[in-house]
Amino acid sequence: MKKILFPTDYSETANNAFKYALQLANQKNANLYVLHVYDPPVISGHISPKLVDGVSKRSAFQNLEELQTHTPELNQIRTELNLEHVEVFYKVEEGLLIPEIINAIEELHIDFIVMGTEGTNANFAKRILGSNTLNTISKVKVPVLSVPKEAQYRPVKNIVFTTMLNLEEQETLDRIIEGAINFDYHVKCVHIKRNDCEDCDKVYEEWKERYKDKPITFHIINAENIEQTIMDFIDSKKPIDIVATIQRNKSFFESILQKSTTQHLAKHLKIPFLVYKAHKA
Repeated sequence: MKKILFPTDYSETANNAFKYALQLANQKNANLYVLHVYDPPVISGHISPKLVDGVSKRSAFQNLEELQTHTPELNQIRTELNLEHVEVFYKVEEGLLIPEIINAIEELHIDFIVMGTEGTNANFAKRILGSNTLNTISKVKVPVLSVPKEAQYRPVKNIVFTTMLNLEEQETLDRIIEGAINFDYHVKCVHIKRNDCEDCDKVYEEWKERYKDKPITFHIINAENIEQTIMDFIDSKKPIDIVATIQRNKSFFESILQKSTTQHLAKHLKIPFLVYKAHKA
């Protein structure tokens, strides 16, 4: 049984991502774990330990009340989507978001994370992935799916996987292909070839043989502007349900966001982005 972790602040954006996470859990026959993390109260000055303890308990109680307030709202979403059969577990923790996410991953053996993206920050990197999502991606080892505020769930049929055609990516591609076989979707593996790509042809030939009977097609494009070319490819192959990539020292997203492609990228904010950690070959 797969396990999906869904951190939430109960916002409109998060509730939309909850709908996506629910339907994804249903498609993958997964359990969904909803996590709300709240900051501890800030107490300054010379206050007695007894009073501090009282404030902390009151804060925890208030946030438990918040859970009680919002749980019916989330359950109503389950009812509206006819997904009451999807197992959903709720948890509230006091602390910092990223450490609590990491604790939940270890405690529950989470397979991947779904997070909502507001898409209204001034920094365009945060518009695509969200600041919390960017921080989470950099700290966790499991894949993170970033769901834009405008995204609407549809069964996953087509995934674009951006690749540098190196063997470090093979383990991730194996996982994506396994999912494609189990859940009947197609993978479009996209590589933008440049002159400095010395081993790309060798890896490409190896992968063609390795995945020859699998639901994958390879798209090798000669271009210097990697980011723009990938976005043009996504635009030309609609509908694309998810864009998958691997987070490296200089990830696809980080590279994109250094370019003047804001208007073009804005067209794709409705597409969820699935980010994997790099693995050594």
